[in-house]
Amino acid sequence: MFRRWWFVTWLSERAPAQPGGGGRPHCGADREPRRAGRGQRELVLREWEVLRERLARIAADRVTAAGELFRAAELTLAADESAAHRAYRQALEAYEAAGRLLDQSAADPHTDLPDLAAAVVLAEQAVEHLAAAHALHAGVRPEPAAVRCFYNPLHGPASPAEPARGTGKRRQRPTRTAREAAADRRPACPACRRAIIAGQTPDVLPALLPARATDRRTGPLLVPYFTVPQQWSPWSATACGAYDPDTPSLVLRGAHRRHPPH
Repeated sequence: MFRRWWFVTWLSERAPAQPGGGGRPHCGADREPRRAGRGQRELVLREWEVLRERLARIAADRVTAAGELFRAAELTLAADESAAHRAYRQALEAYEAAGRLLDQSAADPHTDLPDLAAAVVLAEQAVEHLAAAHALHAGVRPEPAAVRCFYNPLHGPASPAEPARGTGKRRQRPTRTAREAAADRRPACPACRRAIIAGQTPDVLPALLPARATDRRTGPLLVPYFTVPQQWSPWSATACGAYDPDTPSLVLRGAHRRHPPH
């Protein structure tokens, strides 16, 4: 879905080099790298804006669909159904947090792609919790929650771990290659896992790192979302909230609002 942002690497490789030849470069040659740098920055920002607009539409669709499901699947619980009450409360909190993130993205132009991805994750988790509440109310064991892809939480569920072979004490995992071991370090959807095993870059969710947040102040740059320092993003270590059950509370308290310097 977001493969196009890797064009930044291609662009940097094609950036014109400063003419050599000794002596002080003439004024026109000195302006060329600066002009190329401005052009690259403008392209990065345009790409980010396109991705942001696309993801905002996806997030709005997910939040709207979750709201419609809540209205269509009303649930009346008895006082002693504590587990169902807990699941229903989790569903409401996740839905409210998803809507909060969506509203903030419309009001704050610095809202980044991982914030919108978190809105999608929370809306989908709200539906999962609502389904669990209905299952518990019906006396049925709920389906286990999906483990989302770490590289891009918008992808499908992560692939299950490689099954062990044999029985009893002789059960052991099959011999794996170094790439297969690397693919298993984090939960990955089938497409991302295949890419890693093939030695390719997975379709990673990007985040915008502004110029003032980069070491050389050469940004803005699009980087993998999980490389953004945690003091600037609560999403980098939690797959946009997918791995942290306290994410709805974090959002509703406003404690998620961290941004790199702009």
